Amino acid sequence: MERPITITKAEQTMKKNLLALVLTASLPAISSAASSAQQQPELLYASLGERVLGYRVDPSAGELQLISETKVPANLQFGVKNAKGSMLYVVSSNAGNGTLGAKGDTHVLQAFSINKASGELTAVGDVIALPERPINLGLDRQDRFAVVAYNQSSTLSVHPIKADGSVSPAVPQGQVPQAGIFTHQVTFTPNDRFVIALARGNDAVKQVPDQPGSVNTFALDEQGLLHKVSVAAVDPGIGPRHLAYHPSQPWAYVAMERGSKLYMYKLKADGSLQQAPSFKKDTLEHLSNLETPRQRGGVIQLSPNGRFLYVSNRADAATEHEGKRVNNGGENNIAVFAIDQRTGEPHRIQVIDGQGIEARTMKVDPSGKLLIVANQMTQWVKDHGELRKRRSNLAVFRIENSGKLQFVRKYEMDDESKSLLWMDI
Repeated sequence: MERPITITKAEQTMKKNLLALVLTASLPAISSAASSAQQQPELLYASLGERVLGYRVDPSAGELQLISETKVPANLQFGVKNAKGSMLYVVSSNAGNGTLGAKGDTHVLQAFSINKASGELTAVGDVIALPERPINLGLDRQDRFAVVAYNQSSTLSVHPIKADGSVSPAVPQGQVPQAGIFTHQVTFTPNDRFVIALARGNDAVKQVPDQPGSVNTFALDEQGLLHKVSVAAVDPGIGPRHLAYHPSQPWAYVAMERGSKLYMYKLKADGSLQQAPSFKKDTLEHLSNLETPRQRGGVIQLSPNGRFLYVSNRADAATEHEGKRVNNGGENNIAVFAIDQRTGEPHRIQVIDGQGIEARTMKVDPSGKLLIVANQMTQWVKDHGELRKRRSNLAVFRIENSGKLQFVRKYEMDDESKSLLWMDI
């Protein structure tokens, strides 16, 4: 019969001390690795014509470092990363802008894998030909489908995503998915059950009356077929452009291009939007600028904690002056709102110069420390009686604890002939 092994109190104490010593010695390495992962700079991509510029973002310093450049077949219109940040999907076209732009002959959708260390983009799979200018692109959170929006025909196309991340040709739809007049954005609801397409509508021109904007909801089935669920009208003269969801509450916010408004919609139990907005807010600092030619609302960003919201105001009308195209005035700024965490109501707390002309896209970095604004075009402006050129740029703003913005620096683009159409982190 074997005798039981006994351990004295002294031996137990010695073992505990040895274990504590081992754990203590390993803590700095674990802490260092976690800290390194948290502080790893994010990658920002921006389009200047057919060039895709890759930047490394340093949230602490508020700096951008250009680290890569990739070419696409035509002017990049829009792009979006997948939920993992491992793939970038982009749509490109050589068509003109707006309702009267040239139709062009190159319109494509393609996928790129992202090298997170170098920022390099590598094309994955086939380049998919599209029927007309694509204006926007949305992805579900499970990497199953990419949905493309077209402003001229105001329709949508659905493209399955393959296991390697590449995209497939469009799924034939039994009925053409009409999405209002001048579709401008397509996005999935947070639960991926619905696709929301915003239609801007058009202002009255000569003999053509105002064409209304709308919020269009579709269900998307497993085969990639879209089924129209509802159409929510908006007020006359109002045109939806960009939608963003609150990170933790069932609230959606829509920037109105026509009318320069901010609408807040509650989400229903099934994840779709309520038909009517709960709140309507002005985004302009001076309502008299509603009469300024081409004064429009832009895009929305929310802070990661859901406490603050940012909307761009844009004005790019210009007239000839001393041989130069000079901006007519109006507001090119960022309106900052604090969000009531009980009701979702936004309250404006600041309006700050956007540091450029026509902020078409902008993004809050994942740390919540920075807002980066992509000012699309170069124009001359009148500044205290002097003419000064404002170049297209990426403007970096520090987000303070109050949610208010403080300008840090900007990075001007090197080609005035190209538009800074898109940017994302």
